[in-house]
Amino acid sequence: MSPSMSERLRGAVAARLARPQLLLLGGSAAEVEAQFAAWCREHRGRAVELLVGLPLLHELVVEPGLPLADDAALRAYAQQQFAHYFGAAAQRFALAPWRAGEARGVSALHGLDPAALRAQAAAAGVRLAALRPAWAAWLAALPAATRAGSGRLLWHEGTRALLITLERGRVQSLQPRRIASPADLGGADEGALLARGTPAEELTPRPGPAMPQPDFLAAAARPAPLAWPLAATGALVLATAGWSGWQSHEQLQLAQDARSRVLALRPSAPTPRAAPRRVAETEPRAAQEARALLDAPWEPLLSRVETVGAEAKAIAWLGLDANAGRGELRLEGLTPDRLLALQLAEQLGGTPGWGQVVLSRFSAAEPGLSGQRFEINAKFRRENGS
Repeated sequence: MSPSMSERLRGAVAARLARPQLLLLGGSAAEVEAQFAAWCREHRGRAVELLVGLPLLHELVVEPGLPLADDAALRAYAQQQFAHYFGAAAQRFALAPWRAGEARGVSALHGLDPAALRAQAAAAGVRLAALRPAWAAWLAALPAATRAGSGRLLWHEGTRALLITLERGRVQSLQPRRIASPADLGGADEGALLARGTPAEELTPRPGPAMPQPDFLAAAARPAPLAWPLAATGALVLATAGWSGWQSHEQLQLAQDARSRVLALRPSAPTPRAAPRRVAETEPRAAQEARALLDAPWEPLLSRVETVGAEAKAIAWLGLDANAGRGELRLEGLTPDRLLALQLAEQLGGTPGWGQVVLSRFSAAEPGLSGQRFEINAKFRRENGS
């Protein structure tokens, strides 16, 4: 059963509030697409950073001294280099330039369309926050001392590997290899090899020297931080209003047609005065709900939620449920400390437009999530002041 418009609205808002979860998918492009589609179906309202493996990547490190002033110049140069080695197929590569200190390079993704993946995620109520090479996430999560030094590190995926050469913290080369085991690269430091099931915390970037962070979605225009309440919720609310209004119009038309037929068959029957009013009263319920959604002050309300969550830093939003007609709001999130959730509820309670803010529930987080799940219930004032 396809989700209702209200479910899509809640899913879109929850996805925008959620902290992105790291998801590593390997294999061919078709396998990645199938795995990602299955993951999205099971994680409506979540946000994700998708990490792709070596079979779908080509890497280029730019030689020092080349006059490539910006990302556009990097892209043009990389396009020429990839076309030289891979021919016409290189025209379909998605390119992600990166800069890390004095080092510059470009990652190429083949077989996957970033825009299509983003649309696929959005259709399932998931926000695709980034699309990055897995090796880059792993490199940025290594200890600062390792990244600041010189030597070779190995990122290993089955029979494929990427040999990363560092020179005093600068990425000097990225060399793909086909191997049977890490020992086949004699002399290379194995580093920390990533296996399936590794906790996502191990891929969280650490402070230290800058490392490449190519993102195949970065080229797409992104809205300003506070534009999403109108862009995401507004579009869905308007769609809900339009659909509800259309349904209401159809219901009214059917009711009027039926009443006309009855009167035509019974011309002498008295017409109750209240009948037109009862039809009018039953008709606009869906439209009234849609208008309530439109009239709700989504921008200040949801902007405040995002701001308070960002200030708390450790708070990760999981979901939002709103009833505009009753002026009620329910928030779900994760926190490593109950005190943070209590402080967050106090901050929201002191915000103009918010009232009756109650921290209503604490529970253990689901498998795969860390911290404690909490729930906040609140009242909010609509535009008409009610």
